[in-house]
Amino acid sequence: MAFNISHRTKRRLFLIAIIALVAATVAEESRRFIADQIWTDDAAPWEKVTAVYYPDTQKQTDIRISDARFDDVAQCREHIAKLATENGDADLQKGRSECAVGFYRDGTGEGSYRLIIE
Repeated sequence: MAFNISHRTKRRLFLIAIIALVAATVAEESRRFIADQIWTDDAAPWEKVTAVYYPDTQKQTDIRISDARFDDVAQCREHIAKLATENGDADLQKGRSECAVGFYRDGTGEGSYRLIIE
């Protein structure tokens, strides 16, 4: 059984595909906008948080970035506290930390975090 699609149907399917691509592109930018408006100091439900720990502020090249991605800033801070304690600096007198929230790619293939919390 042959399946024939009319020219009009093909044109409609093409337009639907174009609209879907535009909507997907706009949706990615709107996700960041929505996160900026609602979750101003934590991760949105679809975002992940990356822990960044500097054991010694005098040695800026010694950076420890977590392999794990956390659901919120509280989990990130718990992980950093554990790293700092293991490093003998439980109160972060020698080192410092950051929780990087929601990485978004830009048009060049690079990207940036939506929020950096120290």
